[in-house]
Amino acid sequence: MRSKKIVLLALVLVAIAVLAAGLTGCSIFTTSTSSTSSSTSSSTTTTQSTGTTVSTDAGAAVYRSNEARTGVYSGSGPTTQPSVSSFFTLKDASKPISWSCPALFKGVMYFGAGDNNFYAVDVASGQGKPGVFGVKRTFWSSPQVVDGVVYVTCDDANIYAFDVSAFESQNPKPKWTLKTGYGLVTSPVVVNGILYAGSGDGNLYAVNASDGTVKWKVNAGHAVNSSAAVADGVVYFGGADKALHAVDAATGAEKWKYTTGAVIWATPAVADGVVYVGSYDDNLYAVDAQKGTLKWKFPTGDGIVSSAAVSGGVVYVGSRDNNLYAVDAQTGAQKWKVTTGDDVLCSPVVAGNLVYVGSLDSNVYAIDVTGEQVWKAPLPGKIWASLTVAGGVVYVGGLDGHLYALK
Repeated sequence: MRSKKIVLLALVLVAIAVLAAGLTGCSIFTTSTSSTSSSTSSSTTTTQSTGTTVSTDAGAAVYRSNEARTGVYSGSGPTTQPSVSSFFTLKDASKPISWSCPALFKGVMYFGAGDNNFYAVDVASGQGKPGVFGVKRTFWSSPQVVDGVVYVTCDDANIYAFDVSAFESQNPKPKWTLKTGYGLVTSPVVVNGILYAGSGDGNLYAVNASDGTVKWKVNAGHAVNSSAAVADGVVYFGGADKALHAVDAATGAEKWKYTTGAVIWATPAVADGVVYVGSYDDNLYAVDAQKGTLKWKFPTGDGIVSSAAVSGGVVYVGSRDNNLYAVDAQTGAQKWKVTTGDDVLCSPVVAGNLVYVGSLDSNVYAIDVTGEQVWKAPLPGKIWASLTVAGGVVYVGGLDGHLYALK
């Protein structure tokens, strides 16, 4: 019970910091364009790591593995009880690696943290690059790397773009910076040269990835705290208005809006013409991607912060009722559930025949797609952040200020 109260308090604090501007916004969904330029088994032993296998998996460079946010990685992760290494430690280890899921590009891992720094870490050596970018607010966002440019948002209200080479020297400078109206907790997604990211100011921004100029923005009336998914020319996102939105990726024109019973923190996943998203009203929703009509909803026992993974006709999602659920993608019928020792805020990922997920009980779980637990690995700290799978390794940030590698 005490753990649940702590988690609820953490969510409330984030909500206060990021949603305040959105909650006072207008309730009319509007679109505006701009050309304004931006300013620049449980017996695992934990050890210190000196590096690990470098992966070339393209999916590791983007949050949830792809722009549709399905959470399915190529290759596989560890299939037997892994060793757990403290791969990297923050400059201020008293701060957490909050929600930021590391992005891997050409042997370098990029991620932000609760110590207000953005890091680049060499995977082969486990050593941080010389350049660490520091600000005065938290990096909740998971970055994306496209064509040698790292994109990330921050609770300081900015969207940043860096050339990867910037981290080879001290005091890395952004390629460009775009100031929005309030803090951002969402992870950017870049498709066809356009970056999409939601802000606490109530807007979803479409930004030219090359120079940071705003192509268009749409106002949802309340803070946008759900990262966007993009599929078939449509952008899907949720927010504090309790709604799942669909807008045209080229123009920002509204296609439809489906309202749930509570705020949407989770990132939508789009697969086979259906959008899957959890709401803090305890339900997982399946909504027709073209029409915006409800196909089914699946009730859990508590609020959903976890983003769904979709693979092989099954939707996997965690809940604050301590469970990881597997749900039939077509019917919404439960296939199985696995109960952990605490809230599952972490978003599950699929690699090979295994589903990987972390829990606030401080364990990472590997579950066969049939629902059988293959292994669980205890970590020293609680797990909130999502996982990255690359080169047979699972990477995850802990609330104890460490980045871990499970292999």
